[in-house]
Amino acid sequence: MFAGLRDRAAHKRDLRRAQGLRVTGDQFVAKAQWAPAEQAFREAVELRCARLGAQDPLSLEARGRRAAVLVRLGRREEAAAELRELVALCPDVLGQEHPVTGKVRIDLAALLLARNDPDGAAELALAVLRHRPAPDKLGLLAWDIKVRARGAQGRHREAADEGAALRSACAQVFGQDSVRTLKAGSDRAQSLVFLGEYGLAERECRELLDRHSSVDLLWLAVMNALVRALDGQGRHDGAQAAARAAITQQAQVTQPSGDVLITLQLGLARSLTAVGRHQEALQAVDRARAEFRRTPDARAGLAAPIATVAAQALLGGQRPQEAEVESRQAVELAEAHYAPIHYCALEATTALACAIAAAGRRTEAEQHLARCAAAWREHFGPHHPRTLATETELAALRRS
Repeated sequence: MFAGLRDRAAHKRDLRRAQGLRVTGDQFVAKAQWAPAEQAFREAVELRCARLGAQDPLSLEARGRRAAVLVRLGRREEAAAELRELVALCPDVLGQEHPVTGKVRIDLAALLLARNDPDGAAELALAVLRHRPAPDKLGLLAWDIKVRARGAQGRHREAADEGAALRSACAQVFGQDSVRTLKAGSDRAQSLVFLGEYGLAERECRELLDRHSSVDLLWLAVMNALVRALDGQGRHDGAQAAARAAITQQAQVTQPSGDVLITLQLGLARSLTAVGRHQEALQAVDRARAEFRRTPDARAGLAAPIATVAAQALLGGQRPQEAEVESRQAVELAEAHYAPIHYCALEATTALACAIAAAGRRTEAEQHLARCAAAWREHFGPHHPRTLATETELAALRRS
């Protein structure tokens, strides 16, 4: 009898300790202290699994929290394996509508998106939305994943239009000035940049900056879109000033995102190339490439635009052979990380065509440029700036 009482007391004590560890882990997460958070969640998982079993709802919830932290630590393979198991278990054990079921699906979807699997990410997001549609908060998170997956698939118009609807829905649930609402607006602005709607993108970026002046990751992301919007309108001095201001201000951000710093340097390089300052542009590309190499969780797909922007600067500097090397690398990377109709994929292919033309291989260049012009026209429309620029380049080549 006493042994049984001791066992029950130990059981309750372990579960109380597991709950305390979960709370401690949440506190570490709030401070972005990922390593101690992972340790706390791991111990909570071990206690709950030992006392309740690995498939108990409390164990599943603790496993999901730890998996999310593993992503932050860069242990993505481990996180993916755990999340896949949880995605398979939770619907049967907890039910389709349970918040833990939705959360592990969203976490895996976000991981798949970061690993260049937008199709898998969209499928998981849609599974959440079927059972927890907006304005449910998990439904809004899933909708955000779906919108970003559409962008990654090269479906930029859908991403922009759904982004506007998502922004409105987030405003109703979280408020006009909430981070989620503003982030939806920032993502939409980037889609508008890809679509060549630079004036609208600039207006929406400035509206976001009026609402959010704190220097943080969101502010940097909006500034990045603003740089591209200004550059697209030919306001290169303004684009350079905005890029340099954001790059300088990022030192104030507690945990800056390598992705944003990379894209800001690329935005600066683009604007410098546009005004003929090719050597300075290449220096900015070098800084972007160095940031990419030292950032373990940088989005792998960024390697393609780094090479593309380098090729564009080299072309402007009359270095076609080096530009061709960079652009071929850009095309190879884009094929690995983007849908064929994505802006970044077509931009890389166009850079290669221009490099071939600059090298004097007229017939080969004409074939490449004709395919690029047709692709820009089909997927981005006849009036998109890149469509017009590529068709102009092709016409000039044919006249030469």
